[in-house]
Amino acid sequence: MGLRAVGFCVVGKGILVHEAVSGVAPRCGVVAELVSPMVCFLFFLGMTLSIAVAGFISGSETAVTGASRTYLYHLAKKGNERARRVILLQKNMSSSIGTILVMNQFVLYLIPIGSTLFAVKHFSLAETAVLQVAIAFLLAIYAEIFPKMLAIKFAVPFALFTAPIISRAVRFLRPVISVMEACARFSMRLMGVKIDAPEPEDQADDELRGAIEMHSSEEDEEATQKKSMLKNILDLEEVSVSHIMVHRKNLYTINASLPIEKIAEELNNCHFSRIPLWQDNPENIIGILKIKTFFWALQLQSEHLEKIKIHNLLSAPWFIPETTHLLDQLQNFRKRREHFALVVDEYGDLQGCITLEDILEEIVGEIVDEYDTLADGVNVQPDGSVIIDGATAVRDLNRQFDWSLPEDDAATIAGYVMHEVRKIPDIGQVYMLSGLKIEILRRQRNQIVLVKVTPPSKSTPSE
Repeated sequence: MGLRAVGFCVVGKGILVHEAVSGVAPRCGVVAELVSPMVCFLFFLGMTLSIAVAGFISGSETAVTGASRTYLYHLAKKGNERARRVILLQKNMSSSIGTILVMNQFVLYLIPIGSTLFAVKHFSLAETAVLQVAIAFLLAIYAEIFPKMLAIKFAVPFALFTAPIISRAVRFLRPVISVMEACARFSMRLMGVKIDAPEPEDQADDELRGAIEMHSSEEDEEATQKKSMLKNILDLEEVSVSHIMVHRKNLYTINASLPIEKIAEELNNCHFSRIPLWQDNPENIIGILKIKTFFWALQLQSEHLEKIKIHNLLSAPWFIPETTHLLDQLQNFRKRREHFALVVDEYGDLQGCITLEDILEEIVGEIVDEYDTLADGVNVQPDGSVIIDGATAVRDLNRQFDWSLPEDDAATIAGYVMHEVRKIPDIGQVYMLSGLKIEILRRQRNQIVLVKVTPPSKSTPSE
């Protein structure tokens, strides 16, 4: 049996008990060094402040990444300097996140190391284990969960508050972060990840559409109208003028060869402000007559109508291709300060006309003035079916009834039916197209004039 020795030594105000056994290292006893109240207070104060700093850094990461960029741009334009800093942090997201993560990891490493060193010196083994579990629990709640929940709830205010601190930290730690980013990029290249690949062209529009859908309320009628108008604006660059133009069949024109008295009689009952004039044949448009200009000339030469030369009152017609997108045409209207354009196909044949009001109606909805008629060719029946004029635009029906009829193949409901069935249907024929029951009610020669559409919920199983 080896030599056994027991010794006591006085350390501070406590007693340290240890045993020394021949050939065995000393081991801690039951009683450790007693801790003074001040030392204990300073330790827990330091731990509290460290956890608070870790929580602030962790919340900053969530706030900077989650703050609404559109709202920040709005604040920045109003002169908010902190909003501008947050935008810069978001634009350089890799450096911002790298800086925040380095700071957060540094603090999270210091807390357990400091607490362990303190506990080993002043507490027993069991007390040290309890302390570490408690600190880990507090770190999980107050350094991760709580600050992130707070940052999600108040993303923009949190980001504005933390922006100056994070911005300075990014500049201070830039050399370290640059090295880390280089290592990360090199690793990604080894894995075959293309970090500089461009974003899809339509991603920005899709993000904007998603933001419109996300920030709108279905219960608020005003918000729903705003959402609809914003979505319509985005659709302008995808819709061509052929989808909304007034077809040449419905185009109001006047023969320029008519006598002035006859033209005045025609224009007296006209509620349009601009009228195309043709010569020799209706598709040979020679100019556009402004009603105000004509009646002004008529007033000046009221006693000598033969002096009025109708050709001198005409402005040159403006022809545009039918493939022109509405957004481009809207910008062209603004540049030329025009309100009226004639649409032609690839062969130069007249297809119809489009006005500035037509494009504005695509954004805000139908504009009805004192000269417009309220009958729009769409009549909802008591049984839920809808009787529709064949010339009604498919886009208008989709927006009004939330249908999903294809808009690429035909502009009108009549054209859509003929495109789908690949023939000119007879009166009374019924088709199921895009989940809708469509019945042909009236046909004039080769044109579908009237159809009846019944939504699925109103159709019977046998039908």
